[in-house]
Amino acid sequence: MSTYRVDVGTPPERFEHWTTINVCFHGFADLSTMRDECVDSPNFFRFGHKWKLKLYPGGDEDSEEGYAAVSLVNCSNKSINIQWGCSVRDVNDKEVVYCKKETNEFDANAGSAWYTDNFAKLSTLMKLLVNGALVVEVRIKLPTTGNNAPQYIPTNPINKNMLRLFNEEETADVVFEVGVVEQQTKGKRKRTKASTTTFSAHRIILQKCAPTLYEMCKADGEEGNTTISITDVKPEIFKHMLYNAYGGELSEDELTNDAKDIIDACDKYGLIHLKLEAEASYVNSTTFSMDNMIDNLLYADSKNLALLKEAAMDYIVKNKGDIMGKVSFSNVPGDMITDVLAAMARGEETVGGSTDYNKIRVGTLREKLDDKGLDVDGSREAMIALLKEHND
Repeated sequence: MSTYRVDVGTPPERFEHWTTINVCFHGFADLSTMRDECVDSPNFFRFGHKWKLKLYPGGDEDSEEGYAAVSLVNCSNKSINIQWGCSVRDVNDKEVVYCKKETNEFDANAGSAWYTDNFAKLSTLMKLLVNGALVVEVRIKLPTTGNNAPQYIPTNPINKNMLRLFNEEETADVVFEVGVVEQQTKGKRKRTKASTTTFSAHRIILQKCAPTLYEMCKADGEEGNTTISITDVKPEIFKHMLYNAYGGELSEDELTNDAKDIIDACDKYGLIHLKLEAEASYVNSTTFSMDNMIDNLLYADSKNLALLKEAAMDYIVKNKGDIMGKVSFSNVPGDMITDVLAAMARGEETVGGSTDYNKIRVGTLREKLDDKGLDVDGSREAMIALLKEHND
């Protein structure tokens, strides 16, 4: 269904040239209300800068008692002058909480921030939660003077150009013949049936985005066109992988419907980003139960799916009273006890700014590793060890 908006008269200022980012703080009621303890949003990008929103449910050091604070942080090493403001709306889309739009200079030092110390009373914010989440609407724009309106600048065409190369035969230097081999039995005779689908690709792109596939091309020779046979991945799944390697985004339906096939293929052929994206989709679409939790645990362990393992462990700890004596853990590897203890620790203390690696969630561990350019595909223990090594 398409939605149109027709303005009668001049729209309010908030609809003109502002970029709006809705930052959702899930599980808001469980966040720490200790003064000066904050929760950081993931980074978001606008005007060539990287930003994040910091939320202090119990206020910062300059807040009045009972008030929450927010701050907008410039995470880029470039200064910028912008207008910004933020608000929280009720179910009728009415601004109940808002801070005055201000124009501020964010310094070139990464981490330069402006604070709103008395953003709103915590009791007011608690009444505005949406499915347990506090949704803070952040609005930013470049300041204008006189008749100088913001200029339109086309987006960098690199993504479009990369996608134009996807499965492009003329310039490709490697071909993949993809098809799952099936054994058919007819009477006492067996015969092999294999229908293949051909995909064209470029070594230089595979080298950076799909290194395992690139190594297969190298093994077959460096000169001229190369043909590689792939017999353990369905053609439609291989197409998803290759499309993603060229910068394409899969739809949520594609990720959900083919999650396990995508995870299996990406785990084998080294497309880590798509593997983790499919894992997140699988976790979000899976309802854990006593019937499937062991299967999910074993699957997570076999594919290094730390997020799936964390979700299963959270379910076990939350439902331990119902599970004890009814489910056998005899097939579960003994080293998973660390994950159980981590899940129990998270349940005892939910502090958004915790520096105890064992209590930090998988998503945060991956974000910290990714910010440092480190490998994010590994067990919880491996990620913590790698993070400690590079922090030390």
